[in-house]
Amino acid sequence: MDISIKHSDVYQYAMQLKQWADQMRSTQHQIIAKTRQLENQWRDPQYRMYVETTTNQARVLGTSIDQFETMSEQLKIMARQIEETQRMMQNRINQMNR
Repeated sequence: MDISIKHSDVYQYAMQLKQWADQMRSTQHQIIAKTRQLENQWRDPQYRMYVETTTNQARVLGTSIDQFETMSEQLKIMARQIEETQRMMQNRINQMNR
């Protein structure tokens, strides 16, 4: 079995996914806040359509954020497993060389 990836690279990518998820969550909150702010100024039928569209897009973005966070957690687990597997393999190699 060849494990040619570094566990630190997997972990670093997991952290990057989490960072992106956090940035997207911030953007999602900004979109929702701006939509609510416009409610005080925008008083025509188009506003309702805008709110529906924005709400749907924020919901879709929320689903993507959740998926990024889940992938991040799964990659962290994989990084720990890779690290442990590499450590075990190195120990076996060291024992064979004795």
